[in-house]
Amino acid sequence: MEKILVAMDLQRTSFCAAIHALNLAKRINAKVFFLLVLSPGMQRENEASEEQIEISVKKRLESFIEEGRADGIAVEYYLVHGNYEREIIGFIRENRISLWVVGSPAEQGCSAETFNSFLEKMRHRINCRIEVVNEKQVLSK
Repeated sequence: MEKILVAMDLQRTSFCAAIHALNLAKRINAKVFFLLVLSPGMQRENEASEEQIEISVKKRLESFIEEGRADGIAVEYYLVHGNYEREIIGFIRENRISLWVVGSPAEQGCSAETFNSFLEKMRHRINCRIEVVNEKQVLSK
């Protein structure tokens, strides 16, 4: 069975990647893992707003999980505290993930160059495919 990972932290939330992973899992009968990585012990200037973002992200993820499970998709959700890159690498290795779905640089809030450098570094440390999902623009008349 294919295992699909969608990893997020509070700066890198890609709901398009989550939707794409669920749609793909439904088509190919795969299992989806959502990994939310929170940085431990960071002193934040706007701690209240960070908590609001965390609550918002968790609620959105929980709604995706409910929808996926209602569609018969096997979905698991993990919340960890640690370094984003290390947690992803460890999770992929421990759970034998076959596909990591990640949002595009625009969704990640970084430049294409920074994003490509991040992906290249990660690619050499994991043993799975990486699929980059671009946010679809809705055209209005």
